[in-house]
Amino acid sequence: DAEFREVFNIIRARVPVQELKGEQIYRGRGAWKNIEPQVRDRVIEFYLSWIAQRNHRFIVTAIDNDKYFSLRESEPDNPFIQAIPYPYLLAGLHIAMVVQKQNKRKKKNKGKTILIFDEQKTKGLSEQLANLIFDPPEFIDDFVSFDEKKEGTRLNQIIDTAFFVSSHHSSMAQVVDIVAYLYRLYLELTEYGFDEAYEGERDKIATWIGQIEDKFLPHSVVYPKKNARFVQFINSVRARGAYQ
Repeated sequence: DAEFREVFNIIRARVPVQELKGEQIYRGRGAWKNIEPQVRDRVIEFYLSWIAQRNHRFIVTAIDNDKYFSLRESEPDNPFIQAIPYPYLLAGLHIAMVVQKQNKRKKKNKGKTILIFDEQKTKGLSEQLANLIFDPPEFIDDFVSFDEKKEGTRLNQIIDTAFFVSSHHSSMAQVVDIVAYLYRLYLELTEYGFDEAYEGERDKIATWIGQIEDKFLPHSVVYPKKNARFVQFINSVRARGAYQ
């Protein structure tokens, strides 16, 4: 956090920003409008290099919204859709489940994980996600095993539930925003046939993702191959190319 703020203050001396937003930096929007592309790229590359040199790990969950809403329309009685009606909620719960799966392996780690999410402007979404994580549906046992005698409650590695902050108050939320934007753009360009904004964009974004993809938790952890129904549901709405 201290390192982030030190560099952020250098940036803010030239660009009047409250926070770092991946899309604004990359596309030259907002306060970045008059900053030359080479400088904007260097800011992104600095943070990617910063990530690559540290021990932080990333859980990447990528959902195809069209698949999700098509399924919601065609199968309104689907129990997973009823419990989790929006892609954002599935992504947040998915992250919580992966955290539970990873951290339950650690000794004396119960109830030591804090989940901090970027607050949502869409009314009610933050509260719905907090409720899902506080009192998760039983079907998440398909994804992460649950032993009531030993664990007491589902997602017991997590303190209370998800907490939400304004991203300009969280250094890590801003770093994650940059990674999330670049990964979405990478999938759009490589898997979904989006046109490049300029020649060589696809290769540049792929190179950037390549610099940090070893920091992503393995595919087998985030998208396990299991015949369990809820796991199959998660895989059915996964974005093309995610983790491949």
